[in-house]
Amino acid sequence: MARDKTEPDRISLEVAHRKLALTQPLDEVMKSKLLAKAVKAVARKHIKNRERFDVKKMQAGDND
Repeated sequence: MARDKTEPDRISLEVAHRKLALTQPLDEVMKSKLLAKAVKAVARKHIKNRERFDVKKMQAGDND
């Protein structure tokens, strides 16, 4: 099983930072190896959820 190691974009990182409720600024968190790894993991989950959500399908009521 291959892992998806795509780099999350800045917006996903900011969402993950807010979701983790960290008190340090995002740039400071990304300097820490351990915290950066956690933020990136949550950001990847956010990207997957964002891709699954289709606004036009929801508006049309097409729930497959």
